[in-house]
Amino acid sequence: MEGTKKGTDWFKTIFDEYYDYIRNYLFYLAGDIEIAEDLAQDVFMKLWENRDKVNESTLKPFLFKIAKNLFLNLHKRKKLNLEFVNSRLENIENESPQFVLEVKEFDEKLQRALSNLPEQCRTYFLLNRIDDMKYQDIAKSFGVSVKAVEKQISKAIKLLREQFDQKL
Repeated sequence: MEGTKKGTDWFKTIFDEYYDYIRNYLFYLAGDIEIAEDLAQDVFMKLWENRDKVNESTLKPFLFKIAKNLFLNLHKRKKLNLEFVNSRLENIENESPQFVLEVKEFDEKLQRALSNLPEQCRTYFLLNRIDDMKYQDIAKSFGVSVKAVEKQISKAIKLLREQFDQKL
């Protein structure tokens, strides 16, 4: 595959396979979809520039590492609040004002709770629960053991429960 690695077909295949994962990961870090999309494009530009140096077996961790480094460079390790697009709110137009208020309050509490999680817990948790990534895929993407991913997701669940138990 070395010969085809340099071509646009190879790049398009990689882009199609990994773009959504990388963009979502950057969204979880940045909390801003425009920043995430810009950085995701930068990730793939760096991939194109370094395509001859990329090892197929470490491609996914390589992409995630570039994404994280670009994010850190952009924000100089500034802590950002995580923001989600509340698509559920669009579907409750016909509900009572009290119900709409309760949903909004719950979403705000959830966003605050998620943003208070340690970065690694939050990232693994969101990749698993929002993107439906399997523990094995997350572990491979970040170059860690499946056990480490399980531990971080369990920690995230425990911390979220604690935060919600205190607020309810």
